[in-house]
Amino acid sequence: MPQSSDEMETVMVSEKPEVPGIAIQCELISPKGHYPKSYAFDIQDIQVRRGLVRRVYGILIVQLAFTLPCIELLLRYPLPYFGVTSLICFVISCSLYSCFYVWRDWRRHAPGNYFVLILTTLIGSFNRSLYLMSLVRNRWVYAYPVILILEILALILYSVQEKFRFTQIRGIYVIGLVFGFFLLLANYLGCMMEVFSGMACTIEAWYVIYDTHLMLSGRHGYHLQPTEYVFAACNIHCDVPRGLWRLIKMFFINKIIEAIRMFRDCFRTEVC
Repeated sequence: MPQSSDEMETVMVSEKPEVPGIAIQCELISPKGHYPKSYAFDIQDIQVRRGLVRRVYGILIVQLAFTLPCIELLLRYPLPYFGVTSLICFVISCSLYSCFYVWRDWRRHAPGNYFVLILTTLIGSFNRSLYLMSLVRNRWVYAYPVILILEILALILYSVQEKFRFTQIRGIYVIGLVFGFFLLLANYLGCMMEVFSGMACTIEAWYVIYDTHLMLSGRHGYHLQPTEYVFAACNIHCDVPRGLWRLIKMFFINKIIEAIRMFRDCFRTEVC
């Protein structure tokens, strides 16, 4: 029986060879499939936003400066049972920071914000000094806070210009250039290992720009105002427990869950 023109067209379409990858390519070039999710800033004006960041980083530099006398104090009067004391201080600090992170409204305005600023300055300086004392106990230990201060200062200078975007990778470049300069200087002075042992200052500086992004883009839900630079400086410290939790979840908990699922599938899947 002869087929109608519609039926013949349907058969021709169904017999047309499939071209693999078209659907995937269409998905890739679509905004949902290819481009990463973006977050709008709470403060839209770039001048106002970067002005806030410069004030916050300026406060961080002042806080870092308090690490120097704290180091001198620990060099002169070493703590007994150093390992146990460091662990206790770390647990207490994370507990306080977690409380500050959860109950954030009371520290948003004066005098609560200034109280938390002073407290985070003391806690941060003391914990940083304890960490440095576990690495080296001589005068080269001062290189860590000095390099970190100059890294934050370089980020401030980079934020002054508006021609180039202030992305995380460019901030990492700035941090790496500052630390690389000190490594060259240390190699010339013959103290490469002492300075290289303080490489964690680059990680701390990277955390600052990473948390700045989370804080200003609304992912932490702070909804900052341009005048809340004291509150924002406190947030850099109070967000530490959540940052640690993200790292633990990324490198340990997710791997454990993946291993449990793989072991569970051993009871369900057939070999052949």
